[in-house]
Amino acid sequence: MTENASQTPQQAGAPQFKRRTIFIKKNLQVRYMLMIIFSVLIGLGIMAFELTVTLNELFDRYPVLVQPLYDHLLPIMTAFTYKLSLYVLCVVVISALVSHKMAGPVYRFEQVCKAITKGDYSQRVHLRKGDQLMDLQDAFNEMMDKIETDLKNKK
Repeated sequence: MTENASQTPQQAGAPQFKRRTIFIKKNLQVRYMLMIIFSVLIGLGIMAFELTVTLNELFDRYPVLVQPLYDHLLPIMTAFTYKLSLYVLCVVVISALVSHKMAGPVYRFEQVCKAITKGDYSQRVHLRKGDQLMDLQDAFNEMMDKIETDLKNKK
């Protein structure tokens, strides 16, 4: 590994990439977000089903005791629906941010690979601090250092 390979992009003088858009690789991110949202909705659906079954069983066994609860259930359910909608909105926003942390590095790898395909073997991947795939970045850059060195030695 070269001396530069162990340095962070900031230390090595690598360009900083500041993404201004959340959706970099839209298809990848939307699929990722839908998967997260779908799993949350399934969990909420199971919870709602269990709550409904439990309340119906209680009402069947103790109708006189549970009737006051049912009388107050509509306002409670309305408030619960608002809170649930806010929760789902939070899941959407968080999943967009998390998917951004994955899609950004994938996009950067694609751009560097395209440049290398065109013959620019000096290209390296430099991800932002906190991005995912940092280990892959290090392995990729180490591989490119070796390839570039091997190509220079063959000439």
